[in-house]
Amino acid sequence: MKHFYYTPIVLILLVMLPLFAFSGRSTPALCDAKQKTAESYYEQLKSLLTRKTLKVRPKASKRDVNLIEAEKGAAGVLFGASMDDVIAIWGKPCGIFIDANMRAWDLSIGACRFGFVDNRLVSISVHSATLKKAYLKNGISFTSSYDEVKSAFGEQMEATYSNLEFAAENGYVIKFHFVPDASSKGKRKLICIAVHHPDSGK
Repeated sequence: MKHFYYTPIVLILLVMLPLFAFSGRSTPALCDAKQKTAESYYEQLKSLLTRKTLKVRPKASKRDVNLIEAEKGAAGVLFGASMDDVIAIWGKPCGIFIDANMRAWDLSIGACRFGFVDNRLVSISVHSATLKKAYLKNGISFTSSYDEVKSAFGEQMEATYSNLEFAAENGYVIKFHFVPDASSKGKRKLICIAVHHPDSGK
């Protein structure tokens, strides 16, 4: 009796079919994968950033982007927000700073900075060059003088020629940075207001 051996042929076909399928033109997915592989690490990093430094405008937010609240947030975002939440309003950063253990990240967007720990927003530095109309509910704004800020917040944690730092409630901190006012000799101009969540370590 003759014996017919089908099994080897079946095995060969099973092995060859995938090769036939991929021997033709590359699929769009494969083309994209090849393109991404060919893109250098440097180019990938550049794609995460923007060249805009000062002329940055936020998109619509449910919150007032000019309002600074020491225990809630500022620039239209709340403490605890993710990087995606911030970028959804402000767009790509122009700079990224990362600490050695990769837990703390700072995104520079315009002249403002947003600090994160484990992808949770814990500090916001608002600069007059990007949000010149920023203000606090007690009336302090970038038009306020050094003495007005001192009297509005009382006892300072730190007081130097350039900086005033105050403890808000529940471990939050608010800082004010001044520079010499070029338009008025002997006076200082407020250019940056920063608020820090207790988890920021500030």
